[in-house]
Amino acid sequence: MEEVSEKEKWSLAQKLLEFQKNGLLSYGKYLDKELESASQSSIKKAYKKYIENEIKRNTEKIASLEEKLNKRSEA
Repeated sequence: MEEVSEKEKWSLAQKLLEFQKNGLLSYGKYLDKELESASQSSIKKAYKKYIENEIKRNTEKIASLEEKLNKRSEA
């Protein structure tokens, strides 16, 4: 079996990170729409708080992925 070079490993890892980032960006758009919907109803206070926390968590994940992508591209 042929060995995989470091360049090929990085290429695959970069594609995976970019794929994950795109998914998180799409999820962020969904969360924004849900937050807008929850803000229009006083019944959905708990849901609104949950969505706000999810937006923060999602933003942190995106920042982490961007950091990984930047580190690898500099190396």
